[in-house]
This record gives sequence, structure tokens and C-alpha cells, in this order.
Amino acid sequence: MNKSRHYVQLSDRGKGILMSLGGVLVLSPDSLLIRLAALDDFTLIFYRGLFPIFAISLILWLYYRNRFLPVLIAIGWAGIINGALFAAVNITFISAIQKTSVANTLLFLSSAPIFAAILSLLVLRENQRPTTWLIIVLSLLSIFIIGWGSYGGASLLGDLFALGCAMFTACSAVLVRYKKDIDLVPSVIIGSFFTACYALTSSPDLAISTVQLIYVGIIGFILVPCAFIVLTIAPRYANSAEVQLVYLLESILGPLWVWLVIKETPSLNTIVGGSMLLISVAWFAHHTIREEAKLV
Repeated sequence: MNKSRHYVQLSDRGKGILMSLGGVLVLSPDSLLIRLAALDDFTLIFYRGLFPIFAISLILWLYYRNRFLPVLIAIGWAGIINGALFAAVNITFISAIQKTSVANTLLFLSSAPIFAAILSLLVLRENQRPTTWLIIVLSLLSIFIIGWGSYGGASLLGDLFALGCAMFTACSAVLVRYKKDIDLVPSVIIGSFFTACYALTSSPDLAISTVQLIYVGIIGFILVPCAFIVLTIAPRYANSAEVQLVYLLESILGPLWVWLVIKETPSLNTIVGGSMLLISVAWFAHHTIREEAKLV
């Protein structure tokens, strides 16, 4: 009697969504560690840029070995631009968190899938599925609920930084998908270098305690490299807007880490809006992966 075995094979789109889920789970403690490190803006930006240079270089060298330098050179103009976008995302994110309320930051960051969807349509001629637009709308509503009553009291400059972060993130995702025939992961090294150089222009206080070094080390050697490597690879498989949509989970997972460790109790609005966001994106990811899976 022959026993047949069936295996589930994911499509490229399913792989991209699954990779994005892994990336956002890795990145989710980022906000907590930023709070625990308690460093000024430019010092944090410097180390957040410096450490990933070594971490990602090591990862790529272990993967490519003797081909490391040719692969780094092969990123071309697209890699330089993506590196600049990566640096801009880092800088504007830290600046937004420090200069405006968390609610405002989350609201503007939630617009990243909208920018990615529009750019995908204009540049790549990729229209979004109806379910993708539905989840984008539900996510925007969730973020609005989270920040209800907190808008308007924060700095306009911080709001602009958050909006810029969303736009730079979307541009990077679309660029990666546009040049998906090239491995642009090495561009994160370039972006990290740009980030550190930007911070150095403001003469940051580079003195750091052992405890702060541990927190920043986790961010720079683990969270940022792993999450942004995934964020650079995933759009090669899934639509840019869909990747950005999954990354919105950081908006609820980040505060959850803060609540669990620092005991900062979330408001009712955060619980309601966060639950909506979590359920919406989780359903979207599950539906997409299941829809795209094939039995072989």
C-alpha cells in the first residue's frame, strides 16, 4: 500500500507575507529598548547606525564569502538610493518619537501602506486587491482610535518627521520591488553608514554605560539588521503595500512590550484600536498565506 505525502508550497506572495510577519516580530521590542536606553537623539541615532554596519557585513560575508565585495558593488545606483532611504527612515523615526506624541507618530506611520499602494500603482502598475484596501482602511481606523484625544497637542515638526518616515519607508519598499533582480540587502550597510555620519555632524555624546550598551547592542546587532534585511527582501516576493501593512503590527506589539516590562498601562483607546489592528492584519496574513498555499 503506497502512502502519498502532501507538502504545502507557498507562492512568492505567501512567502513575502510570512517573512514580513517574522520581521515585525523581531523588530517589535525596538521601542521598549529605546525607552530603556534613555539616550539623547543623536547618540542613539549614531549607535543605531554604527552597529548594523558590522552585523550585516558579517551576515553577508558568511553567506557570500568571496562574492561579498562583488555583491556589494552590484547594488549600483538603486542600492545607494535605498541606503539613503534607510538612513532617512532611521533618522525620522527617532526624531518623531522624541518630538511628538506616540499617538501622532503611529497615526502618520500607518499611512505607509497608502503611500506604497499609490507608488506601486504609478511606478510598478500594480493595483491592490480589494481585501488589501479593506485592511488598509481598517488599520487607519484602528490607529485613529488608538490616538483619539491625543492629537493636536504635539509638535508639528515631530508630526512631519513621522509623515516623512512613512513616505521614506514606502519609497524603499517600492524601489526594492522595482529592482527585485538585484540583492539590495547590502544597501542597508550603506544606509547605516549614512545614519552614523549624520549623527556625528551634531557631535553626539558617545559616552555610554554598560547597561545602555547592552540595550543599544541588542537593537543594533539583532533587531535592526534582522528586521530590515527581511524588509529589504520581502517586497521582492509580496506587494510593497502588503509588506508595509504587516509591519503595522509594530504599532501594537511595541506598546505591548512596554506594558509587559515597564508596566505602562495602555489606555482603553489603545486596547480597542490595537485589538482591531491586530485582528485585521493577522486575518489578512492568515488569509493570504492560506489562499496562496498549494499542495504538492
